[in-house]
Amino acid sequence: MGVAGRAHLAVAQLSGLADRLSRVDGGQPPGWLPDDAVIVRQLADRDPWLRYRKPRYQLQMIKDLASLLPPGGCRVLDVGAGSGLIGETIATLFPEKSVTGVDIATNNRHDLRIPFVRFDGRRLPFADKSFDCVLFCNVLHHVRPEVRTGLLGEALRVTGGGPLVIKDHLASAPLDGLRLRFLDFLGNAPRGSMISADYLGEMEWEMLLREVNCTGETLPVSAYHADLWNWCFPNRLEICFRVRRQSSEFG
Repeated sequence: MGVAGRAHLAVAQLSGLADRLSRVDGGQPPGWLPDDAVIVRQLADRDPWLRYRKPRYQLQMIKDLASLLPPGGCRVLDVGAGSGLIGETIATLFPEKSVTGVDIATNNRHDLRIPFVRFDGRRLPFADKSFDCVLFCNVLHHVRPEVRTGLLGEALRVTGGGPLVIKDHLASAPLDGLRLRFLDFLGNAPRGSMISADYLGEMEWEMLLREVNCTGETLPVSAYHADLWNWCFPNRLEICFRVRRQSSEFG
């Protein structure tokens, strides 16, 4: 699908979010992204499961996330970092960016290449304006609904109002929740990290952003899956966007 087709799909998907998210193609200069082969090698180096198949999903995720990060040197907090795969890969590909991981679970990897901090799932253990950007990568659908608003508020606090770069899912059709649960199972069960999930639709995303008074930009629909995988798990299920708080509360 061409860029125009992807843009059309993005606009159609996010019609309920039009007042919160505008479309953007990323804000990085030409040639900023390493070749796919370089990214794939980095991913496979950090996750043995990815050495036996091309990590198409993770590759696209890195490309989308990186395109929304602040340019140049910046301090990035990866909330829900898990094994550290995404944060480490970004830190390695873009050494000018300082990445810190935080999660509710203890990271048992002894070769972790980024700082890692454990937290209680609600309050981020960092001072105000400690970071330039907060990253949520397939995390918020695993956060209980009653905790999400507060956690985003914490992310806004430690960045002084954003930006927050969020990669997650969009459940906009009756069977999308089942599709996403199975996709989560395929991705997490082999690693023993399967946890409960509550996927957001357009209305839920719009309400969440309204509660934290945020607006921003969304990327067009990206090619996370191809062929049969795209038929089973349509790319419209994936969403990647960047938001900031509208108010001047943080100055």
